[in-house]
Amino acid sequence: MGKLLRFLRLPVVEKRFFFKAVYFLAVYRASLKLFSLQNLLTKVSRKSQADLGPLPVNIPPKRMARLITVASSFVPFSTCLSQALAGQILFARHGQKTILHVGVCNKPSTGFEAHAWLCQDGGIILGHLPDMDRYRELPTLMNEGIR
Repeated sequence: MGKLLRFLRLPVVEKRFFFKAVYFLAVYRASLKLFSLQNLLTKVSRKSQADLGPLPVNIPPKRMARLITVASSFVPFSTCLSQALAGQILFARHGQKTILHVGVCNKPSTGFEAHAWLCQDGGIILGHLPDMDRYRELPTLMNEGIR
């Protein structure tokens, strides 16, 4: 009941954003099963560049990131990558430029791991982990600015 009350107290613009986040998370979660990662990154890069417009920012970027994180708990098997892909589009639609990063690490204790995150103005806005320094960033089309 507490989650429902908190949701009902949100401003209308944040409720709409939350539902868009759930939608895009579901779309990109399914897309990760259907398309190659490179193909999907290219599509999202082009889409986010096309969507980057003069729309005013109604929601602060940190709040958008929090809403995406909360929305991901409503999408089964949502991952950091589906969150970053959805975030890339959602931020662009609100006039916010972000950069998607993907990194990997291989530790004997945990094995191979990958992580995705979004950066804005030189800082991580979505997907921050306490041990980010263990990930080596992979070069991707998103970071090379493919158009």
